Amino acid sequence: MRIAALTFTLVVNCVCGCGKHPGDTSPELLSPAGALTKDTDELANDVRQNDWFEDVTEKSGINFQYRNGREGACHFILESLGGGVAMVDYDRDGDLDLFFTGGGVIGGSPPAVTGLPSGLFRNDGNLRFVDVSEEAGFQHAGDYSHGVSVVDFDQDGFPDLFVCCYGQSRLYRNTRDERFQDVTGQAGLSARGWNTAAAWGDIDADGWPDLYVARYLDWSPEKDRPCLKNGIRDLCGPRSYGGVIDCLYRNQGNGTFEDISQQAGLIPGNGLGVVAADLNNDGRIDFYTANDESNNHLYLGNPELPLTEAALISGVATNEYGMPDGSMGVDVGDVNGDGNPDLWTTNFEREDNGLYCSDGNGLFRSATLTSGLAGHSRLQVGFGTALADFDGDGWLDIFVTNGHVFYHGRESAYRQQAQLFRNDAGRFENVSAAGGTYFRSDHVGRGAAIGDLDNDGALDLVVVHQNESVSILRNRTPPKHFVRVRLQGTQSDRDAIGAVASIRSSGRTLMRWVRSGAGYFSHSDQRILFAVDDDAPVDVTVDWLGRGREVFGNLKVGETHELVEGRGKSE
Repeated sequence: MRIAALTFTLVVNCVCGCGKHPGDTSPELLSPAGALTKDTDELANDVRQNDWFEDVTEKSGINFQYRNGREGACHFILESLGGGVAMVDYDRDGDLDLFFTGGGVIGGSPPAVTGLPSGLFRNDGNLRFVDVSEEAGFQHAGDYSHGVSVVDFDQDGFPDLFVCCYGQSRLYRNTRDERFQDVTGQAGLSARGWNTAAAWGDIDADGWPDLYVARYLDWSPEKDRPCLKNGIRDLCGPRSYGGVIDCLYRNQGNGTFEDISQQAGLIPGNGLGVVAADLNNDGRIDFYTANDESNNHLYLGNPELPLTEAALISGVATNEYGMPDGSMGVDVGDVNGDGNPDLWTTNFEREDNGLYCSDGNGLFRSATLTSGLAGHSRLQVGFGTALADFDGDGWLDIFVTNGHVFYHGRESAYRQQAQLFRNDAGRFENVSAAGGTYFRSDHVGRGAAIGDLDNDGALDLVVVHQNESVSILRNRTPPKHFVRVRLQGTQSDRDAIGAVASIRSSGRTLMRWVRSGAGYFSHSDQRILFAVDDDAPVDVTVDWLGRGREVFGNLKVGETHELVEGRGKSE
């Protein structure tokens, strides 16, 4: 969120309560849920034959909104970040359920920040969902929430949730009876402050996933700096406040965690996105953080602490001009077919979203221009994102949800259209106009998750907005043939974070990384989906993180296969 894009005038700190500024007559503020800038009924009927996605929100049974507290008219920077969604099969019935963070309420005199409840929706099949928030244990608000991550932290076979908050972040253990228990205190997770996003990865190769938490700013209502633009109150940018150091917690394997942030050598930033994967192919987990208006960070794993911060020398700290971007979303994947993990970030207006292609040994080059992505997003503010093969051709496409953070005085509209880019052998084509009715309407997008909600072999989308109902988008073009795998570690952590699965298809090797974090404030389907040429059985090769390679042969097409470490053929 680049403050240089807008020139604000700082005024003295206000010690009174919040309230609408006399010059602020924004209808989006006066209407709690906001209003689309285009006629939604007209857009709903604008379905075209070649649309990639169908909006099925209404019939899904989900009517959930992330609330940022804007109606309190405090204009806190806290309002700008938004919330996320997790695709998680919490009841282990084979269908992806959906968990949404709730945000919060801001207001009062003096102003106070409180949380709203999160939402859990059970997938009953055929893209129909049932609200089970209360019976699952999410009827209470907690603190003002942002991101969510999923992992089996206690390795009992059931996925757990970590919710990032302004205030006290929360670890929820899956009790294996379709309920969750808040175990933050007994786990020893202080996790206080402004925490935004999280990723898991086994930094010490002991088989237990450790927790990396990205943090944003040293801000509180007492430290807030009111800002004006053309005499109208608006949000301040991140440069009005100091950065903070992220946190790293070691999983001690007994349900508790140890704070090792200082030993890990973490440095201050403004973290909004984080992804965990092996980014230099050395068999150790690494963490890449997308920072807002400061250099991005790349922490490379080592046999011993500290981690090595190598973003600048690796070429992923800044854009191609040597300047930091306002980075939000992040993902990892092989976009050009060379078998190496490339990095992708979404950025602020006047900035290109960034593609960094890896040479395989931890060095990256900027490929935004050469890949055809430059210039398409400079009027947008990008948040939720994914590298994913939406059209089933074996190449990773790109999805980005957009929406501004400033209410007034911006160069671009507050509500913006999402974008979709088709990957044509390493070059990208903007196909947003064919994305579907959702892509032809305006939203204030934030978190997004990608996964196969109806198990038809095509990747669907779930998008979270500011003060507007979430959207459920069904992929309209499932592949004729596919194979899906879920990796399960035994010596590695159970979620197999950092492992790589690959197949041979159409004369190429397709590689997919099991990563944690990724996107923006959200968790996507961890199952790996390969579109294949025909219905012949498939061999899948798995490189377990730092623990060797196995081949799982003769896998039947059209099914989901559990690939367990140690049960394949070693190579």
